[in-house]
Amino acid sequence: MLFPQLLKSQTEVIAFHNCENFFYPTNDSLTNDDAFTTSSPRNWNWERFNLKKDLLAKTYIALSKGNLPAIIGLCEIESQQVLNALCNDSPLKKGNYDFIHYNSPDIRGMDVAMIYRKDKFKIISHEQIVIDSSLIIDEPTRDILYVNGILNKVPLHLFIVHAPSRRNNDRNKPLRKSIFELIYKKSKELYDKGEKNIIIMGDFNDNPWDKSVEEGFRTSGGYHNHQPLLINLMKKDKNKIGSYTYSGQMLNFDQFLVTQEMQEKIDTITNPSHVFIPDFMIDPNPKITKTTPFSTYKGYKYQGGISDHFPIFMKVLTPKQ
Repeated sequence: MLFPQLLKSQTEVIAFHNCENFFYPTNDSLTNDDAFTTSSPRNWNWERFNLKKDLLAKTYIALSKGNLPAIIGLCEIESQQVLNALCNDSPLKKGNYDFIHYNSPDIRGMDVAMIYRKDKFKIISHEQIVIDSSLIIDEPTRDILYVNGILNKVPLHLFIVHAPSRRNNDRNKPLRKSIFELIYKKSKELYDKGEKNIIIMGDFNDNPWDKSVEEGFRTSGGYHNHQPLLINLMKKDKNKIGSYTYSGQMLNFDQFLVTQEMQEKIDTITNPSHVFIPDFMIDPNPKITKTTPFSTYKGYKYQGGISDHFPIFMKVLTPKQ
C-alpha cells in the first residue's frame, strides 16, 4: 500500500472481537445460560454487566483512536438485548450503531453478530447460514453470519464465524474444517460472479497454519495447483503475536481472511499488526510469562477484565466522502 493512496482515501476501521461470555444477566428459559445470571455461582449481576459493556465500548474507541469503527464483528453474544445495550447505552452511543443478529442453535445461546455505523455502512442484505445437521458431531453449533453492504461506496461481502471449540479431545476438528470449506465455497461463488471484496472474520479455534484452516480455505499456494483466492492476514504473526493464550501458549485463533482485491484496500503502513493489545487489556499477573488478555472470569472467579481475547482490526481505505 502506497502513501499517495493513504492521502487520497478515507480510512475506516473494521474489527472483530470474541467478547467472552457476554450474557444478559436475566435468565433465558430457551437457552442454557444459567452459568451467567444473577443467581448463578458466578454472580453475573447488573453492575458487572454494565462495567463489561462500557469497557468493551471503550476498547473499540481506543482501537480506532477515536474514529469509531465502521463495522465490528462479534462472537459470544447472547442476545439482541446485549447488542442494544452496547450500541445505545454505552460510550458507543455517539457512533449511531445498529446491529445484525440471529439466534443460533448453540445450547448456551452464544451467537455471532455484527454492529455497524449507519452513517458509514449501508446494508444490502444479510443471511443466517445454518450448519447442516448431518455435519454436527457433538452438539449444535453457532451459525455463520453473512452480510452484504456498501462501506463509503465500497461494496463488501462479510462472513462472521465462531467455529466449534476444541473441547472433548477436539472432537469437532472435522466440523471446523467443514465449516471453513462451506465459507470458502460461498466466497468462491461470489468471486466468480465478480464480487471481489470479501472479508472473512472470526474466532476459528484453529491457527492460520493449521491444516483445517489451510485446507478448508485453500490458503496454501500449492493446494490443488491454484492461486489462493483468500489471504490470511494473521499467518505472518506465527510465534510473534497472538490474540488468545491457553495453558501458556500464544494462539492466533482470531483471524481475517481477505481476497487480493480487498487486501489492496487495507492500510498496512500505519497498521502492520492486526491484533490490538493495549496495556489495559493485559493480565497484570507477574507470574504469567506470555502476553495474556485479562479475562472477565477465570473459572468461577470474577477478575473484572474485558475479555479473554484481544480484538483484531484492519484499516480499510475508502473513497473520501
